Amino acid sequence: MTLARFLMIPLFLFLMLPSWANEGFPGREKFPGVPYIELEDFHKGYKNNEYIVVDVRSNFEFKVIQITDALNFPVADDEFESKIQALAKNTSKPIVFYCNGRRCMKSYKAAVKSKLSNALVYDAGIFEWTQAYPGDSVLLGESPVDPNKLISTKKLKEHFVPLKEFEKMIPGAVLIDIRDKKQRAGSGLFLLVDKSTPLDKTKKLERYLNKALEEDKILLAYDQAGKTVRWLQYHLEKKGIKKYYFMEGGAKYYSYTGSN
Repeated sequence: MTLARFLMIPLFLFLMLPSWANEGFPGREKFPGVPYIELEDFHKGYKNNEYIVVDVRSNFEFKVIQITDALNFPVADDEFESKIQALAKNTSKPIVFYCNGRRCMKSYKAAVKSKLSNALVYDAGIFEWTQAYPGDSVLLGESPVDPNKLISTKKLKEHFVPLKEFEKMIPGAVLIDIRDKKQRAGSGLFLLVDKSTPLDKTKKLERYLNKALEEDKILLAYDQAGKTVRWLQYHLEKKGIKKYYFMEGGAKYYSYTGSN
């Protein structure tokens, strides 16, 4: 990299480089037979229209943030393999899979599951792409992306509260369980209090978010393991909801410790 190109790197990107370097790429060791592509090489080929780009995350995650013109085929979908095979039959281009970040294994699992010989994995993830190429990214329907609207891990953690503190805030709050049907398995953790509001039920979700905003109530939410709420946070921030908290550890932690 020339000095001139180095100086063009935005300050926010430069400040994040050390954390990226320390994190590494565990998928490369775990899936040694799956070819991967580096950020700059991927972007160069992307601009030259050399690849079919497939986002393998959930549809809700995809709608929050995505690579411009990427297709969305969630790897968790039962029909993932057949859909990818159908896609591959209509193109001679390599298919590049991506997910959230360096520690996200969904892109590697998708490459294996696809059974394609020309599949590649971009394993640095959507956030490094967006920070490097905001003009080729979409955040909540807007492009180019304003990097200041990307929510940091620090800001996410500021809204996590321990179980006991979470329980104390329930009276008078709007409490939603954003787990999907399989994770919820019939009932919520807080009987007759929480509302089942999976993230793919957008109208229902919007109704409860509006309720919290209009009635000036605290919005409480929990997921399965404290990871999915990060995507909900983008919508809360966009709607201007300031009083919101997530249960630390999610439902798994609750089930392990109990409510005592």
